[in-house]
Amino acid sequence: MAKERSALLITYYWPPAGGAGVHRWLRFSKFFKENNWNLHVYCPDNAAWPTLDASLEKDVSNELTIVRKSIFEPHKYLGKKNNPNQGSGITQQKKGSLLQRFIIWVRGNLFIPDARVFWIKPSVRFLSNYLKEHPNIDTIISTGPPHSMHLIAQKLKRSHPHIQWVADFRDPWTEIDFYQDLLPGKWADNRHKKLEKQVLQEADKVVTISQSGAQDLERIGNRKVEIITNGFIFPEFDAKKVVLDPQFTIAHYGSMPFARNPQVLWDALKDIINENPSITSDLKIRLIGPVDYNVLEKLEIAGLKPYLELISAVSHSESIQMQCKTQLLLLVANKTGNVKGILTGKFFEYLGAKRPILAIGEVNSDLGDAMKNTNAGLFAGYEEKEKVKDFILSSYAKFKSQDLYHEAENLDAYSSSALARKFIRLIED
Repeated sequence: MAKERSALLITYYWPPAGGAGVHRWLRFSKFFKENNWNLHVYCPDNAAWPTLDASLEKDVSNELTIVRKSIFEPHKYLGKKNNPNQGSGITQQKKGSLLQRFIIWVRGNLFIPDARVFWIKPSVRFLSNYLKEHPNIDTIISTGPPHSMHLIAQKLKRSHPHIQWVADFRDPWTEIDFYQDLLPGKWADNRHKKLEKQVLQEADKVVTISQSGAQDLERIGNRKVEIITNGFIFPEFDAKKVVLDPQFTIAHYGSMPFARNPQVLWDALKDIINENPSITSDLKIRLIGPVDYNVLEKLEIAGLKPYLELISAVSHSESIQMQCKTQLLLLVANKTGNVKGILTGKFFEYLGAKRPILAIGEVNSDLGDAMKNTNAGLFAGYEEKEKVKDFILSSYAKFKSQDLYHEAENLDAYSSSALARKFIRLIED
């Protein structure tokens, strides 16, 4: 039997935190022990996470060593209304207040790389002692955002050069879609970019989730970047035995900022209703999660408000159950500068639901390639209205005949267990 080794994962998002940032490593961590690795998880114990989901606690493997330390986050004292950490770019009103815009400026110019910057020094002190107490730990994995996690690992690597450091970028740093919305001045922009380049060049290995994302990081750091996508632990069940929604539901799960507004879908549905008014007796547009004010405005302009159902939030376990019953799952890539590299964890959850997916994004993108590889439904560009119309009409016809089923293919490549093994092989290399 191979000798067991130990690694330390530094992460901000960990149950009871909810949201997209939790799931990549919550899933990967389940498979370390069976691959002869002990995983120690370092995370905060009182963080101002944007969302909480206590149901995820049951998914934490009892084979992990969880190490928590308190964290100071200034934005937690601002209240939900003024908290830039709430909503992930969602605006519920037409225009943010002067105070809110000032807070965003402070976030982008003074809290570098992010508002968890005050956790770096105490974490480095604490983990330096922890590494001395656990000399069998020979690998550190930092996962960001928030990118303060990488800076903790960077400082530990500098003082413990014999330990391997793997920097895992779930999302970009200065290339992320909302970076300019933080209003960084020249000094702050230079500081962000300097720290980003240091992390990319000093880490022993760098990992990200998509081909386009890897190309961006390789350009910034002038080094090779490995690709390990997000994944899912795919359940075994007969999709045809699931009791589906009685209405023709087109549902989006997760937050919908304006950059994710599926205007091509609203336009297609408007045309379909004008040409085939009988669909209105069955149509339901269901948006689960926070929705930007501007998205709701566009939906109303298209005359679709009568068919809209808004659900503010559900637990992750509830979301998974609801996805399996949805007639059409809607997935939209943010229409931003890094759109070609967006391949969210939600895509893999949708694959596990065994329901047809309507995905909207940039042509020749990583999401488009993944949809093609899995044959999971329709991928359409932001302007391909006729393509979207045809797919909805054909799906509606199958719905009326109670035959709207479509399971994806080639899922093995996106299994969390296979991806965890790939990550482990990378750090063992």
